[in-house]
Amino acid sequence: MPPKKTKNSKKKSKLRDQGAQLFDDYYRALYRERWDDLKSALLQKRSHVILKNPFTTKSLPSVTPFYQLENIYESKERITPSSTESDDLMPFYFMDGASAFAAFALDVKPGHQVLDLCAAPGGKALILAYALKGVGKLVANDKSTDRRLRLLSVLKSSLPQSVFESLIKVTGNDASRWCLFERECYDRILLDAPCSSESHVLNSPAHLGDWRLNRTKKLSMNQWTMLASAWLVLRPGGKLVYSTCSISGLENDQVVEKLFKKFSEEATNMTPAFPVGEKTQFGHIILPDQGGLGPIYLSVIEKKKTQIPS
Repeated sequence: MPPKKTKNSKKKSKLRDQGAQLFDDYYRALYRERWDDLKSALLQKRSHVILKNPFTTKSLPSVTPFYQLENIYESKERITPSSTESDDLMPFYFMDGASAFAAFALDVKPGHQVLDLCAAPGGKALILAYALKGVGKLVANDKSTDRRLRLLSVLKSSLPQSVFESLIKVTGNDASRWCLFERECYDRILLDAPCSSESHVLNSPAHLGDWRLNRTKKLSMNQWTMLASAWLVLRPGGKLVYSTCSISGLENDQVVEKLFKKFSEEATNMTPAFPVGEKTQFGHIILPDQGGLGPIYLSVIEKKKTQIPS
């Protein structure tokens, strides 16, 4: 005979149901008739692309280029570390294909001073490091100790020791306070901000049951403080990419809109046209109901060079 539900268990069950309903109501209001298809796509398991390590000579079987992005491939067969020969360096890294666009949109060149403010687990940081081709600097930051250790492991296992030591600095600072210690120091900044990550919420009954709009609002406030700080750290003439894996406008366009309002004379929207996804007011979003990639939102912003009086 199953145990009787206590008052506390009934209350918890009701709160979980309420969270799921609030979540569904909020995103249905945003996406209307599209929501059912998008919700279904968010629940599907994501396929990953392969980031090939250019510092190794290992070949990958049965792969095709992924939208012509450098070192990024799709594979029709499962590839595991055990299917490759042993190597001192990790020959490849699996990552979400849509998120790769955020790193490539930063347009990193050899010699750049680059800051990745929320770099763990490390896929996008690897793309930035490879783009430097051994010349320049990448500061890979993550406030979380556990995530930072994973980031450090990924970078060390993917880069030759000499390259790691000359190119990489791993830090654990608060991204929202960075501008208190440095100003106009970096040519390129990637802010892949912590967000609601609705695909993870939908796939976790506990997180779905706890969902409330206030959490999204708090995240958007934190995202704004990080973005405003990053902007002050960016050099004139530099580029900043703001990205999230959220599908909420509160955490995407509305955060970027604040930047353009506050720094309207300095900021230029440089978000390019991507071969997948759709344009938004201040950026671009890739959603999994159209092509199976994402979600990822990104906005590319350039800081105008200071005009020198003649």
